[in-house]
Amino acid sequence: MDNESLIKDFSKLLESSQDFDTKIIVGEEPNIKEFKAHSIILSTRSTYFKTALSSRWVKKENGAIIFNKPNISPTVFEILIK
Repeated sequence: MDNESLIKDFSKLLESSQDFDTKIIVGEEPNIKEFKAHSIILSTRSTYFKTALSSRWVKKENGAIIFNKPNISPTVFEILIK
C-alpha cells in the first residue's frame, strides 16, 4: 500500500461517521463545526491527542469522547486533522 492510498483511506474515515468514538467541536458561533473521528488514529498520529485521550478527565457523552475547542477555527482544524 502506498502513502497516497493510505492518506485517501484516512480521509474517508474522517468523512464517514461510521464507528467514530470521538467528537471534536471547533469554532465559535456562528462558525462551529463538529468532526467525528477515531481515537486510536488520533492518538497514534498526534502526541497532543495521545496525551489528551489518556487523561482521566476526558469528557464523554453517549459513549463518545468530546473535545470542545472554540479557540480553533473550523477551517484551520480541517487542515490540521487531514
